[in-house]
Amino acid sequence: MEKLDLSKVDLLEFMKNFFKRRFRTDSPLAFVKVFGCQQNEADTEKIKGFLFSVGFKFVDEPFLADFILFNTCAVRHTAENRILSHIGNLKKLKKMNPNVFISVCGCMVEQESILEIIRDKYPYVDFICGAKSVEKFPELLYEKITGQKIFDSNINFPIYQDCKFKSWIPIISGCNNFCSYCIVPYVRGREKSVDYRKILNDCESCVKNGSKIITLLGQNVNSYGFEDVKFSDLLQKIDKIDGDFTLRFMTSHPKDFNENLVDVLSECKHFSGHLHLPVQSGNDRILKLMNRKYKIEQYIEKVKYARKKLANLVVTSDIIVGFPGETEKEFEDTIDLVKKLKFASVFSFVYSPRKGTLAYEMGDSIPHEEKIRRISYLIETQAKISEDVLSDFVGKNLLATVENVSDDVSLARTDSNLLVKIDGKFTPGDRFYVKILKSGRNSLFGAKI
Repeated sequence: MEKLDLSKVDLLEFMKNFFKRRFRTDSPLAFVKVFGCQQNEADTEKIKGFLFSVGFKFVDEPFLADFILFNTCAVRHTAENRILSHIGNLKKLKKMNPNVFISVCGCMVEQESILEIIRDKYPYVDFICGAKSVEKFPELLYEKITGQKIFDSNINFPIYQDCKFKSWIPIISGCNNFCSYCIVPYVRGREKSVDYRKILNDCESCVKNGSKIITLLGQNVNSYGFEDVKFSDLLQKIDKIDGDFTLRFMTSHPKDFNENLVDVLSECKHFSGHLHLPVQSGNDRILKLMNRKYKIEQYIEKVKYARKKLANLVVTSDIIVGFPGETEKEFEDTIDLVKKLKFASVFSFVYSPRKGTLAYEMGDSIPHEEKIRRISYLIETQAKISEDVLSDFVGKNLLATVENVSDDVSLARTDSNLLVKIDGKFTPGDRFYVKILKSGRNSLFGAKI
């Protein structure tokens, strides 16, 4: 295959002309759907930035589009089945319009077994790009179209944000933890930190362009390290940026979450006051099988210290039920932990076997009906706790950012990431203090001060 130096090819201009000819319009239409985590959201913004740069406008329905792209997730088997169903639904559309260009990207297609399924059952998919190659999406697409390979590329184009007041900033990709249930290290690769200077430039640019919420992203942000700059150092540097913005980050791994980081957060004026710290199980034996590398007492002490140092801290978590071999007593340990720590909310999941992970070799010993019973009880227990936690905010004045408006009610998020409903129509991105008047099971109710 011939290799071309990018200096000899104006890639964006080529793509613009190619799609103009293919779709016979100066303004082709793209439908982009993202599945999964915030990292996928950030990757999608990069892809949409490229598409926008070569002339695309975006639509909300696939049947209106010339270019269709799914950015996929591989965390759970059910997610993969749902995505494959979406791809299958495009067969009729492709038959009616053979010219439509279909692309599938992301974590799911990093798996050889999935690639084989797509090649065999969905041959009408035109282009595939794995999560590890998102940064090279334009070059790989060019290669697919022309059969020529570009090297030494240095393409810069802006990200495309559907929400102008919220920004996702990836700071580290991949993961080195190899939790036994997780496919991420296999589909996103090993940890690689982004140059802190680029992160600072991105944050400054976002604030300058009106972003009010900046979220730092990584499978484990606590592992960040570039040259001699660690995660706590990075937070301090970002905190010095002038502007009215809230700084969030996710996700933190408990094994790397420490007192020094909490001490730094206590001095950060932009820190949101929200900590998402996935515990996954309340039992030490299960945590060891999960390869989480901490014990429950250690986790509890970390949360206690964070709450002691950070006033009005909101803590949320992730929990998996039905892990291979989990006994009723071990599940009850998880319930006891939830009751003890009183998380504001919990993202709960039924264990899903992922081929290629260590847990997959353990079998799937818990019957599905039992998993459903356990997760239902966990959800019911947490709902009551969430209601109690939210009631503690009644009477307080909280800074909030409006996200959207429905009828005569504005839906906003407090800096600590709690949903608050406010009477009146405000503009998404508006930011002001709210007096909390009452609470419900899932949200707060307040009035602008």
